[in-house]
Amino acid sequence: MSGVPEVQRRQTIAANSTGLDEVRTISGPIWSNPVRVRAQIVRRVCEALERSYGMPRLGNPEDPLDDLIYIVISNKTSPKIAQSTYERVRQRFRTWDEVLSSRSSALRRVLRPAGLFTVKSRQIRAALRRIKGDFGSGSLAGLAGESQQDTEEYLLSLPGVSEKVAKCVMMFTLGAQVLPVDAHVHRIAKRLGWTVRRRPDQCHQELEALVPGKRRYAFHVGCVMHGRTVCRPRGPACEGCCIDRHCVWYEGGSGHE
Repeated sequence: MSGVPEVQRRQTIAANSTGLDEVRTISGPIWSNPVRVRAQIVRRVCEALERSYGMPRLGNPEDPLDDLIYIVISNKTSPKIAQSTYERVRQRFRTWDEVLSSRSSALRRVLRPAGLFTVKSRQIRAALRRIKGDFGSGSLAGLAGESQQDTEEYLLSLPGVSEKVAKCVMMFTLGAQVLPVDAHVHRIAKRLGWTVRRRPDQCHQELEALVPGKRRYAFHVGCVMHGRTVCRPRGPACEGCCIDRHCVWYEGGSGHE
């Protein structure tokens, strides 16, 4: 791919704006640019995504615990199936405490259409037991007023909660300026030349160091929408892309294959 710039050096950056307390060594096309140029590229990409897709909630509930369970259900299933399965769960169980007082088979049965229902049922019930033990009921209202760091640490301590899940809950329901990195965000960031990491879970801090806090929500939801409709894993619709001028993958010729 002759159009992709050769990375000449590795840069060490201090990500003070994201609250990171350590220095990260990062490589990739965008990191070879001066700080001002990097900031301009990021701003233009975020603005283009927001113009194209707005600021949707993507179906995520507004309550932290509701959202946590919705995201667990969404794992490795389509948005449509995740939404319908979540709605059936809410119809079957009046409260989250009722999930624990019912047989485990009842939750598995409702979760079956979303796939991985045994694992998801086990994770949801274990998280609910922990939350009820800590807060007295099936609610995460007790997180209100906690620091962002303490909130993230607590969510990460729950069974089945990854960094992406924790950051999604924080971003969608607690107003935290964090950047969850899922498969769509990771794929688009790689094609833009913003990361060279092989997995989404490897680049949360790297991308948070790059994308300012006030732009992270729009960037995340924009990438999700863009990844579903345009920048697909295979057969991306590059000719209709709103950020192709900033995409080293497209400029390098891969987008024409």
